[in-house]
Amino acid sequence: MKNLTVITAFASIMATASLGLGIARAAEPASCKTITMANIGWTDNAVQNAVFTDVAQDLGYTVKTNLYSLQVMYAGMQDKKIDVFLDNWTPSQDKTTEPYIKQKAMEVIGPDLTDAKYTLVVPHYLYKQGLTSFADIAKYGKQLDYKIYGIEPGNDGNQHILAMIKANKFGLGKFHLVQSSEAGMLSEVSRKYPKKQAIVFLGWEPEPMNVQFHIDYLSGGHDYFGPDEGKATIYINTKYGYAKECPNVGTLLHHFKLTINDENAMMYDVQVKHKDANAVAAAWLLAHPDWVKSTLAGVTTTDGKPGAPAVMSKLKAS
Repeated sequence: MKNLTVITAFASIMATASLGLGIARAAEPASCKTITMANIGWTDNAVQNAVFTDVAQDLGYTVKTNLYSLQVMYAGMQDKKIDVFLDNWTPSQDKTTEPYIKQKAMEVIGPDLTDAKYTLVVPHYLYKQGLTSFADIAKYGKQLDYKIYGIEPGNDGNQHILAMIKANKFGLGKFHLVQSSEAGMLSEVSRKYPKKQAIVFLGWEPEPMNVQFHIDYLSGGHDYFGPDEGKATIYINTKYGYAKECPNVGTLLHHFKLTINDENAMMYDVQVKHKDANAVAAAWLLAHPDWVKSTLAGVTTTDGKPGAPAVMSKLKAS
């Protein structure tokens, strides 16, 4: 997306300039001491938020996180009630974010995760039968009970499915979208998978579903989910002007990056082993001191001390 590329490049230049001028070490307004974040109910977002929150709190910030739908979250960012969202999936969410970018209601930082995926998937046993692309779904309508399983209402992936059904794209006009939540959708997959029953559902990586189930990503959905079977890049979004207003937090955000393997491992502990996300994040941080050091380069505590030593000290003491 052209706008996203330009804004991202500009943000990176500004981050570099800020570091060179020592802006990240300048005193921040008192309002910056509290960071308001969005959680939209996805496990990957919960893990990202937990890692960021552990670091920010150890630096002396107060972090407040609330649960929102995607649309409500961006409206809240436009109203400057939300500071940070760590989980903007592109290109799937581009149509959602474009108006806010054009109106200068938000800014884009990152990417904070690359080589992700997001599109429709099927169990491998169904893929082997011949359901390998979006164009094949309608052929299996009776087996699928004319249902496609999505996540929470208002999610961009759900919107793409609804648009395909409305337009009878790929012959999906008879299909019905089952909307629930990430957990609800995966519960249905868990019920059907052992019986080798047919199901088409939203899939993405990082997500423990890629370990729990043998699944395949469908081809042909590039007009909706992007090319290469839904290859995705994740960006950080902030309310407009936030990184400039709060440069120390801004530097942290510009440095904040995780990998597919990082998130898969933490998400597995949260979703499958039912561990607390903050405890999982703290254990991961303690085991990755080099990540802490590089991510906190040029970042200070709220009282001006070097950030990385302060965070590692608190992690070891907890």
